[in-house]
Formats: sequence, C-alpha cells, structure tokens
Amino acid sequence: MVTHLFMKNKSLRHIFLWPTVIALLTSVGLITALLFDDARERISTLAVALPVLVTLYYYYLKPRFEA
Repeated sequence: MVTHLFMKNKSLRHIFLWPTVIALLTSVGLITALLFDDARERISTLAVALPVLVTLYYYYLKPRFEA
C-alpha cells in the first residue's frame, strides 16, 4: 500500500475539531444577528461570513501542494 507523504493517521477529534468550531461560531453569529441591533451585529456579521472567508483562504491564498 502506497501512502502519500502528507497523509498521517488522524483521530476523529483532529479531523472534526475546526469544522465544529466554525459551525458553532456561525450558529452563535446567526442567533446574535437575529436578537441584537448594535455593535454585536457587526461581530455577528463576521461570524456568519467566517465559512466564506475560510473557504476563500484555502482556495485562493493557501499554497497548493503538487503531487
């Protein structure tokens, strides 16, 4: 069996930690945006935009590995 150099054994905690954190922050941002109208609204806007920003970072800015 040939394994890639960057592949390592990871536990489920390592695999799902950051997606869970992003999901929780986005959920809190959505609830905050619905309940409050002040400076917290700007923070909630950032929390809701977080998945888009992370996606753009990994798609455009993070260097890609060549196989």
